[in-house]
Amino acid sequence: MGTIKKAVSLFFVLALVFILSSCGNLLGPKVTLRCAFWGDTSEIEIIKKSVELFKQANPGIDVKLERLPAGDPYTEKILTQIAGGNPVDVMFVNAEQFYIYAKKNILLPLNEYVAKDKMQLDKFYPKIIDKFTVDNNFYVLPRDIAPVCVVFYNKDLFNKAGLKYPTADWSWDDMRSMASKMQAKNADGSVTFGFADEWGIWEPFVLSNGGKLVNDLKKPTKCLLDSPEALAGFQYRHDLMYKYKVMPAPAQLSAMGGVGASDLFIQSKAAMFMSGIWKTPFFRQTIKFDWDAAPFPKGPKGGRGYLISGGGYSILRSTKHPEEAWKLLTYLAGEEGQKALAQTGLAQPAIKAIAESPAFLDGKPPVSKKFLLDAVNYGCFAPDTDKWQESLSSYLQPALDKVWANDKTPEQVVPKAVGEINKMLGK
Repeated sequence: MGTIKKAVSLFFVLALVFILSSCGNLLGPKVTLRCAFWGDTSEIEIIKKSVELFKQANPGIDVKLERLPAGDPYTEKILTQIAGGNPVDVMFVNAEQFYIYAKKNILLPLNEYVAKDKMQLDKFYPKIIDKFTVDNNFYVLPRDIAPVCVVFYNKDLFNKAGLKYPTADWSWDDMRSMASKMQAKNADGSVTFGFADEWGIWEPFVLSNGGKLVNDLKKPTKCLLDSPEALAGFQYRHDLMYKYKVMPAPAQLSAMGGVGASDLFIQSKAAMFMSGIWKTPFFRQTIKFDWDAAPFPKGPKGGRGYLISGGGYSILRSTKHPEEAWKLLTYLAGEEGQKALAQTGLAQPAIKAIAESPAFLDGKPPVSKKFLLDAVNYGCFAPDTDKWQESLSSYLQPALDKVWANDKTPEQVVPKAVGEINKMLGK
C-alpha cells in the first residue's frame, strides 16, 4: 500500500507541475508586440520601465522594443519594414512625420477604442488631438507636446552685464539689445555670443512677425513664405548674424570645429540659446552656472508665433493584435507614463492636468518654464501634407542656407523656392 500511495502522490505532483508549466498554453499563446520608437538615454530608460510594468500587469503580452534613429531615417526604416512585409505593431509618431503615415493609410484609426474605453480626449491639449486627426479619424494617442520657443539664458552672464532677465513680454529688440550687451571678445581670443539657436530655427521669426507657413494648415494648397512678413522674419535672423553680430554664423561655427550651439551655451560662450524643452535633462547634467528660460520674444507688432512639435503612439493597420496594441498605447501614453517623462524635464505632457502639475512644474531649472502652458496657444503644427518636409529639404533649406551664409537676401531666393514648393503642393 505504501508503494501505491507513493506512486499516486508522485503522479499528482507531476500532474501539478505539468498544469502549472502549461497554464500559459491553456490560456492561449502569449501575444508578442513589436514597438518602434526613438529617444535619448533618459527617454529610453523610461520607456523600458513602462514596458516592464506593462508586461507585469499583462502577463499574456510580451513587448519587443525596437529603437530606431530619429528623423527621416526613422520614417525610412518604418516604410522599409512595411514594404518588406515585416512591420511593427506599435510605433512612436511625431507631429512632423505623422501625415506621411496617414496619407499612406498605414495607421489604424483609434476612434472605436477611444469610444469603447470612454476615454476623454478633452484632457489632452486640443491642438495635438486636432493634429493627429484626419477626416474625423483619430490616429495617434498623444504623449507630449513641444512648442519650439524656449530661449534658455545664462543668469550669471545677465548678472555680470547688469541686465534684467527676460520676461514673457520682451520683444525682438529687447532680445537683440540684451544680446549686444553680452556679446564679448574673451581674453583667450574666443567669442561669447549674445544669442544662438540649436539649428536654423527660422519659424518663430516668421510666425511672430505675422507670417504664415501656408494658406490652410489642415488642407494646404499654397505656401506663404514669400509674404513681406515672412521675408522680413528671415531677414531679421540674418541680421542677428551679420548686421548686429550677436549670433554665430555657420562659417563661425565651422571655424570652431563644428561645435554645436548648445555646446557654446554650456561653455558660457552663448548668453542665450533657443531650442525646445527637451534640452533640459542634458543641461541639468552638464551646466555649472545658474540658468533659466523664457519664451521666444514678441515680434515688432506684438505678435507671438512658433512651430509646435510633439508625439505619441499609434497602431499599424497590419497588426494581428489590435486589442493588445491598444492596451500598450494607453500605457505608454497614459498618465503614469507622461508623469514619468515629465519628471525628467524632457517633455511637456500632452495631458493638460499633468503639464500643470508638479510633475512638470517641478521647481528645478528652468524654473520659469510655466510659460510653456500658455505657449501652446500661440504655436502651430506643420501643415497636413506629406509633401511639406520634402519640400523644405529640397527647396527652402537650400535657399535659406544661402541667406545664412550671407550670399543672398531672402528676396533673392525664397520666392523661387516657394514657387517650387507650390508645385509640389499642387500635385
